[in-house]
This record gives sequence, C-alpha cells and structure tokens, in this order.
Amino acid sequence: MIQRKQTLFLLIAVILGMVHFQSWVLFGMQILASALSLIAIFLYKRRPLQANLCLVVMLVNLLWYVALVVLINMGKAAETLPMTACFPIIAAIFCLLARRGILADERLVRAADRLR
Repeated sequence: MIQRKQTLFLLIAVILGMVHFQSWVLFGMQILASALSLIAIFLYKRRPLQANLCLVVMLVNLLWYVALVVLINMGKAAETLPMTACFPIIAAIFCLLARRGILADERLVRAADRLR
C-alpha cells in the first residue's frame, strides 16, 4: 500500500540504510535495519506487528551508534566520521514517524469497529 505515508517513511528508512561503512559490523547492522524496514512495509495488514517491527528497527539504528563508539574506542574505526554517519538517526526518526502513522491507522480501524 504505497499510498500510506508510513510506507513512504519506511521506504526512506530502507534507502538510508543502504550505505556502506568502513566496518562490517556497522554495515551488517544497517543491512539488518533496512531488511526489517522492508519487511515492515509488507506487513500493512498486521498493523500491531508492523508497529512493533518499527520499534525494533529504531532500536537497531540506535544500537548502531553504540557499536560505532565501541569500534572507535577499540581503534577499528576512524575517529573522523563521514557525513553518512547521521543516516541511522534519520532512519530512526522516519521509523518513529511511520510507527505514529501505523498506530493512528490502528486507532481509526478500532473506532470504526466499535461503530458496527
């Protein structure tokens, strides 16, 4: 259902996650977040699961920064960050916006069910 705004938000999160970083750990976390966002797009008929999957994607995106700090402290990542290092937080924000839209849709469906 591409006409839903939350689908567009999740699609943007998928695109932002397809950036390669210098470490395989960071790249793997971004691929995982992108794959989960892509799966969430196709779960539009199961809105509660879709909303929970958005939470997982946000958690993976935020854990990316924890992994980055650990890798920098270990000396396995460069201390100067490229401009693309802000993409995971932007993707997490888009997942948050998508989750808000999904929950709004769920409230709307439940309200319509009460009227029947």
